[in-house]
Amino acid sequence: MLGTTISITVNAVAKVLKRVSDPDAYAATYFLADTDRDYTLSIKHTVPKQRGASKESHLVRLDVDDFDSTTHELTRRQSVWVVLECSTGRQLDTDLNYFAQAIFGYMTSTNTGYILGRDS
Repeated sequence: MLGTTISITVNAVAKVLKRVSDPDAYAATYFLADTDRDYTLSIKHTVPKQRGASKESHLVRLDVDDFDSTTHELTRRQSVWVVLECSTGRQLDTDLNYFAQAIFGYMTSTNTGYILGRDS
């Protein structure tokens, strides 16, 4: 089980999110209310009753909500999702870890800029 806090780094600044959901083997939610920005990190697992029987997936999602400093109204929500999935056969944790690291390695600031610029 993950801890009661998770630290993420945003633009070289550490953010510590506290667990706000009850401990659950299949899901956890972490939250930080910052000055004009809220961070929500969700971790969810979809596991078949019999391991390897059908699709198994693991989701990590970061939602960042920006608020107007005067009205406190929500002005923007931005999200980043990572899904680790095995859709057929038995999940191989080592392989999925390698594949995830390959994607994370590719997502440099330069390559993310290309993608956000709609290059393909």
